[in-house]
Amino acid sequence: MYQNFSRVLESTKKRQGKVFIEDINWLLAEYLDASIVPDVYFRIGDTVCHYMIDEFQDTSPVQWQNLFPLIENSLSQNGSTFIVGDTKQAIYGFRNADYTIMKTYETHNPFPSSLHAVRELNMNYRSQQKILDFNENLFKNTVQQSVQYRESAERSGLTSYTQKALDKKQGGYVEVAIVERDDHNPPERLKIQDIIHVLCRRGYTYRDIAVLTQRNEDAVRVTTWLNEKGIRFISYSSLDIRRQKITGEIVSLLKFLDAPTDDLSFATFILGDIFEKTISKHQDSTDIQALHEFCFISREIRPLYKSFQKKFGRLWEDYFSVLFRYSGYLPLYDLIVQIYSVFRVFTLCEKDEATLIKLLEVVKDFEAAGYNSIADFLDFSDKGEVNVTEWNMNVPKDTDAVTVMTVHKAKGLGFPAVIVLLYEDKSRGFDYIMREFNNSVRLMKVTRDIAKHNPYLSEVYSEELKKDMVNKLNSLYVAFTRPEEELYVIGVTGKHMKYPIDLLKSYDYPEVQRPTTKLSLHQKTSHVFRVSHHNELIDYMPTTEESLNIQEKKRGEYIHRILFFIECIDEGITQAIKNAISEARAETSASYVTGAIMQTIEKLFNQKEFSMLFQRRPERITMREQEFLDRNGKLYRMDRVVVDPETVTVIEYKTGLDKNPNSEKKHATQIETYKRILHEVFPGRSIEGIIVYIDRQEIMTQT
Repeated sequence: MYQNFSRVLESTKKRQGKVFIEDINWLLAEYLDASIVPDVYFRIGDTVCHYMIDEFQDTSPVQWQNLFPLIENSLSQNGSTFIVGDTKQAIYGFRNADYTIMKTYETHNPFPSSLHAVRELNMNYRSQQKILDFNENLFKNTVQQSVQYRESAERSGLTSYTQKALDKKQGGYVEVAIVERDDHNPPERLKIQDIIHVLCRRGYTYRDIAVLTQRNEDAVRVTTWLNEKGIRFISYSSLDIRRQKITGEIVSLLKFLDAPTDDLSFATFILGDIFEKTISKHQDSTDIQALHEFCFISREIRPLYKSFQKKFGRLWEDYFSVLFRYSGYLPLYDLIVQIYSVFRVFTLCEKDEATLIKLLEVVKDFEAAGYNSIADFLDFSDKGEVNVTEWNMNVPKDTDAVTVMTVHKAKGLGFPAVIVLLYEDKSRGFDYIMREFNNSVRLMKVTRDIAKHNPYLSEVYSEELKKDMVNKLNSLYVAFTRPEEELYVIGVTGKHMKYPIDLLKSYDYPEVQRPTTKLSLHQKTSHVFRVSHHNELIDYMPTTEESLNIQEKKRGEYIHRILFFIECIDEGITQAIKNAISEARAETSASYVTGAIMQTIEKLFNQKEFSMLFQRRPERITMREQEFLDRNGKLYRMDRVVVDPETVTVIEYKTGLDKNPNSEKKHATQIETYKRILHEVFPGRSIEGIIVYIDRQEIMTQT
């Protein structure tokens, strides 16, 4: 375990040139074990001496608990720690971030033996002066004078900060409008459309403008209003791939594989677009209508998949059998790749290619964080706004479109003109309240009514309300500090004038004349990276032997791809090889002499010992270039694994004519490693290894 940790730490440092805080937290989560805790800390302490932590207000107690001894150790060895943060922008309390960690250390040195220097930055490089004045009036006057909000605002520093604009940014514009709520004909719709129209007429482009909302559903509503007027937009809410139908179908399949008795998830998948397109290409005459009828007839027969096996045995064997049997053995990433392969999603669902690729990226990052089970991933996918940024597709920065997003997504960003849409807050209470007692944790369900009847619970509930209000006020501050030049606030009020509309209404916002031109004349320009080359020749030239090795390696990879595309030889050996060569050539753009390679492979298939491994048999499962994990978490990719009821055969392809005893010994060791892994994956079955020397037409069997 410790050796693995050291190896990963060194490779991370070598790859990046530095180690990020996220890397350390992941390494600790992945390899932390009570027996090696001291060794782990010693190893990191020996490798990392200088720490820089940005956005420190978003640090969680667990993260800080991990980092504290490491930083303490580095400081004791003439290391350093540089921390940057803004407690006024602490808006991730729902992710267990605790801004009080930073707030406490502003005045108390956590490392008494080291110099403690605190510097407050008071220069705002983004916004113009009138926007800063608006925020100061709101938080230092209106909020400060409010009994309801004062204490929460003081906790994060909203009432005591100092900011000034650059000398060249002394202008700016702020407009506040309060409208009455009308669900049938929302006045905020016309207001937003009008503001964008006027801004564009005055010289702003669409990409200069952002519309920020409190909730995701509000952002979706705004995109509808922009679409009415033909206004181009990028909605960061619609970029969440979890909202795409194809993602929902794949997640449903994963839910079924994790819990086969989940009939709803299984039915959702087999009635979805992926499976409908799959069976339309299948030899079976089954159509989607037959599946609908089957689900209706079998609605009271559980589990549903068993009925499916009996009714559609061929479909089950062709599409679900491999996934169902080995979902607990394959790494999550490999399982999803297998799903993509089985259902040929990139071919059948071309328009969803970006979503499918992004899903793989999400799974890759999920596994990199130290997780690998389907259940953990499903829980991760259900967390709504908590981890929404991880699920968003990337968007080109120079797209000329209005940006629509929630305030949480806008943190750290800036735009020349910002429209902030606010609705009255509807407090729904708390799902639960967590409190630590000695070495235990208590979860309490406390409502407003319950709190009234118990002094302790009343205190707990009151404290939770204040913490929640800190997040809300900070979110308001983040929203109002995104604009560079112009801020438009639209508050929609109902009968009771609740937060945050009550803060806007209590301040005097006189109507002023809107600017007639764009406030700044500068235009955003795209920085183009240009590549230039000198015409001097490189001195190094490969030897003839090295050139041959390179060419031989490429040829070997090409033959591997041909054999990968041969799943079985039902249509005949010659036709199967021709089809595979066509697919390999299309994928690699290789230009090898087809006849020579085809003759070599066809001659190999004439050996019964080899060709029998490509025959379709009942209950046989074939895995091509499948990755497996060993006990230490190391990945091995096996060229072909043929799984029969009693035996499992792993095949490794090798090209080249030369016989080299050392190489053959390595090949034998490689097969033995594969067999050892497969013994654990398929206990009770006989494991056989085969090395196929393609050009030599030799087959070596290891039992």
